[in-house]
Amino acid sequence: MDETEQREIEERLKDRIAAYHEAALLFTAVTAGLPDLLKAEPRNPEALASDLGLEAGPLRRLLRGLVAMRLCEELDDGRFALTPAAECLTHGSPSNLSEKAFVVVGQYWMPWMSMMYSLRTGEPSLPFALNKTAADWRGAKSDEGRFLFRYVAKEELANPGSMHEALGDVAEGAVIASVGGGYGAWLADVLERDPSLKGIVYDAPPVLDDAMRLFDVLGFADRIEFLPGDAREEVPAVADIYVLKSVLQRHDDTDAAAVLENCRRAMTPGARLVIYERLMPEDASADPEAIMTDLHMMAITGGKTRTLAEMEALIAGAGLSGAGHRKTADGMTAIDVRTP
Repeated sequence: MDETEQREIEERLKDRIAAYHEAALLFTAVTAGLPDLLKAEPRNPEALASDLGLEAGPLRRLLRGLVAMRLCEELDDGRFALTPAAECLTHGSPSNLSEKAFVVVGQYWMPWMSMMYSLRTGEPSLPFALNKTAADWRGAKSDEGRFLFRYVAKEELANPGSMHEALGDVAEGAVIASVGGGYGAWLADVLERDPSLKGIVYDAPPVLDDAMRLFDVLGFADRIEFLPGDAREEVPAVADIYVLKSVLQRHDDTDAAAVLENCRRAMTPGARLVIYERLMPEDASADPEAIMTDLHMMAITGGKTRTLAEMEALIAGAGLSGAGHRKTADGMTAIDVRTP
């Protein structure tokens, strides 16, 4: 490594280390609801502080931080206004940046900071860092879970193309089930492409409440059945194609095997299963995102990113047969699975 490359690496690391400044400011602004308040009308710190139960002096300093980030501008009369660029952070925006700030900084930061716990114990660090389990975190009364699923849903609505690619050929009139994958927002694009298709969203009851509202707004609620349950315990026998989209990576081998076994029990002759995940590469530099996903699962859920061989072993262990795999344009891999 020459001196120039060494300097470039050091500068990049310095930038990454200092990024917590803006991440924390963004999280604080979103948590306080500042983007929506300032979009409605420019406000001075005193008025904002009174409405939010905050101190005006510290709030003014935070608002100037947002000015430095070009998310706000300070007017001549002392009021602060939202810049057009920052409207992506307001409620109702198609962007998921607001949810991402809340999820990544508010939920993921401390477990990642506590990764030494995972290294010492082999257990996820989220319960240690946040004093709640992953199940509590996405439970019935969890605002954190709702933000997470909203974030994922917006991402799936904005980037649905590879999911359609992952499904491959779909027979006319087929029923496609999103199993344990949150709102299953990717189904909207699939159903729009083929009016003959129907969908199923299978997940925990609190997830389904918001999923119903989402698909009602999108105009697909009449073509989707919403079924409550936990794929580790049971999968309903009602679909032609079962889809596990980034589901198995959330689980350890025991729970991942249970999900696959339940899918096998549900699959009727001719049904198929599509596993859609980012796989672990042999060379870490070949897919850094897969490596970071693996570390994320280690810290948050106790799951992991698996190699193709590990995935094939899980599939075979569940009494299923792999029927080929293909990498999609977004770097994910779709694995076709059948019953023997």
